[in-house]
Amino acid sequence: MTKTRTNRVLSLLTAFVLVLSLSSFFCISTAFAAKDGDWVYTVTDRKATITGYTGYDKAIVIPDIVGGYVVTSVAGIYPSGTSKTRITSVKFGDRIKEIAPSLFDGCSNLKTVTLPASLEKIGNAAFQGCESLANITIPSSVKEIGINTFRECTSLATANLSCKATEIPDGLFLDCSSLVSVTLPTGCTRIGSSAFSGCSKLSKINIPDIVTEIGSSAFNECSSISGDIALPSSLVTLGDAAYANCSRITKFIVPNKVSTVGSNAFHNCSSLKYVYFGKSVSKIGDSAFRGCSSIQKLFFGGSYVKLNGVFDYDSIPSVYYPSTYSTEWSNYSGTKTKYTATTSVTVSGNKTLAAGSSMTVKATAKPANSLVGDLYYFSSSDPSVATVNANGVVTALKGGKVTITATSITGKSGSITISTLPKKVTGLKATSATANSVNLTWNASSGVAGYYVYRSTSATTGFKKVATVATNSYTDKGLTKGTKYYYSIRAYVKSGSNTLQSDLCASKGITATSPAPSSVKATKSSSGVAKISWAKCVGAEGYQVAYSTSANGTYKSAGYVKSGSTLSAKKSGLTAGKTYYFKVRSYITVNGKKVYSAFSTTVRVKV
Repeated sequence: MTKTRTNRVLSLLTAFVLVLSLSSFFCISTAFAAKDGDWVYTVTDRKATITGYTGYDKAIVIPDIVGGYVVTSVAGIYPSGTSKTRITSVKFGDRIKEIAPSLFDGCSNLKTVTLPASLEKIGNAAFQGCESLANITIPSSVKEIGINTFRECTSLATANLSCKATEIPDGLFLDCSSLVSVTLPTGCTRIGSSAFSGCSKLSKINIPDIVTEIGSSAFNECSSISGDIALPSSLVTLGDAAYANCSRITKFIVPNKVSTVGSNAFHNCSSLKYVYFGKSVSKIGDSAFRGCSSIQKLFFGGSYVKLNGVFDYDSIPSVYYPSTYSTEWSNYSGTKTKYTATTSVTVSGNKTLAAGSSMTVKATAKPANSLVGDLYYFSSSDPSVATVNANGVVTALKGGKVTITATSITGKSGSITISTLPKKVTGLKATSATANSVNLTWNASSGVAGYYVYRSTSATTGFKKVATVATNSYTDKGLTKGTKYYYSIRAYVKSGSNTLQSDLCASKGITATSPAPSSVKATKSSSGVAKISWAKCVGAEGYQVAYSTSANGTYKSAGYVKSGSTLSAKKSGLTAGKTYYFKVRSYITVNGKKVYSAFSTTVRVKV
């Protein structure tokens, strides 16, 4: 019996040890709650989530480490919503990836928010009702923004959403009545329902050409948006009341991919005079033009569209349609005029464009006398390479190839293919590595395949390619001592079988000689005597020491060291108690003349 009990105990101990071992080996998930100072948090899989704050600071700095654990998300601040009104500013730790829904909802005195470059997700209504928040910048790292995130932030004037999010969610800026300027993500494909509804001061917004959906009431009551509005050429869905109550817009251009225009889409656009509909529009919703008291003309690119219940009875515009659809449009009882449809479109312009630059392409229609022959929808085959606006202005963003297409209201199109060249390299620096080699570095360019390195003995001509590198540095070896060389760099990208290169950057000159000394130090040797030392320079035949009584003053020679292996010198005859500044350069001898390196960094010493 005793033996059996002993065996059981041993078995249990063995199992317990085994579980501990497996937990360690396989990193079995553990979770617990804890407190670190004023911060309450939970830990799961060794990642911390802030769940509460018990302090009383108005300016909150959310840490990125609590209890030794990295904070990756924030799920709660105050346990009671009534305490939120105390907060005036918040700064998030540098490793936080997620902000929970409604985290600062109702923080009416919150004026400034600093979001981290690590952030990826912002939850629904996270900053809803932050009435004092004046501006917001969403980091480029953010992939998802929740609905109503900034709803009723009535003091919000500017918002920069240059991030990775692919949609502007429903209600994002709903009733942000002070919003004047907003930058949308370049990869945005959807603008959600009521996203900007009630933004009465928003006067201009550049909608990315790849947007396919504008949701219901998206721009309702954006009464400061004015002039001509060309909707993005990729647009497919235009929701109900999308631009209702936009009282200063005078013209809309609805692109070819839209088939249905939502009910009340332009309701109460009291300054609206002209609307152009692409060929695919087949349905216009009820009351789309109710309250459009200035409406005069509607231009259609395709077949008959029923317009019953679309206008006010006393504001019925004239309709214009292609002559090819005369039979279909005979069903329309109002004033109508047929026009000669465009039969072909050509696009002209430069076929190369440097990244960061813009140009305007020109579209030409035949026949030239067509009533809508000067109206086109411009589109880009790859907006990540180059974008194009409604006026044909093409802006290159990076190196590559892109096709810009102009499509007439009747569906005819023409295009031009443009090679976009990488941006010119900047920040080229050249330093001596040895008496026969030079180190080159420059600012890295984004989105390029590599770089070509060029060299010449002239500052302006005769550059020849000496290397192809993948990174932003290169060491050029085998140089002739004492000769001055000039370097320049091109960035390049691959586009199919083609290589597209940037222009040569500004050249940088350097003489092939020994490098400038490093690790220079100056110490007091004795009263009025300074000792200067430095690290050995490869290939140096000697060194010159210079000194001055001020860092930016005139330097005098303190003498030469005529051996490349002697790495220190003393300067005597100095005024005791005074501060002096020293720097050192190395040299080689070419044809009996000294060829110097650049000077070292300056050091100082009080003697």
